[in-house]
Amino acid sequence: MNRSELERRGGEPRRRSHWALAGEVGGTLGAWLKGQLIVACILSVLYAVGFAAVRLPFWYLLAPVCGFLNFIPYFGYLVGLGLTALVGLLGGLSFERLIAVVLVYVAVGAIESWVLTPRILGKRLGLRPLYVFLAILVAGTGFGFIGLLLAVPVLAVGMVVWRFYGTRPAQE
Repeated sequence: MNRSELERRGGEPRRRSHWALAGEVGGTLGAWLKGQLIVACILSVLYAVGFAAVRLPFWYLLAPVCGFLNFIPYFGYLVGLGLTALVGLLGGLSFERLIAVVLVYVAVGAIESWVLTPRILGKRLGLRPLYVFLAILVAGTGFGFIGLLLAVPVLAVGMVVWRFYGTRPAQE
């Protein structure tokens, strides 16, 4: 049997290899990492603008730290909030300015959770924003800290595997 007959029948040459799956998974994980970096950079800018506006001491150092703590969902947010509040307290901020710092942090966190992460990661990974949000919610509830870290990459890899095996040609 020649190659064209095998391809017409769905035989070996047309079948996608497992290396193709590994390549797709690697590409998806790379897209997730790039999406996380984009979100972290946007958050850093938003924090910098907000912290500078309320004159938080060392805002130029805290903004990128808080932005990149986003790599650890929820836990990173809490660490950044605590660090920011501590710097504000030690920096001698008045109570009103300290509340303003916390409000900036909460506002940027809300933008990240409800807009940036679902849209940017969803777009880069080919997932709907609702799926990203639900994956983080369910995995965080069910598996705690590890679930928060792995929710979106596991969902993305699962979707790649689902698509890969769902579109394979039938074997005789």
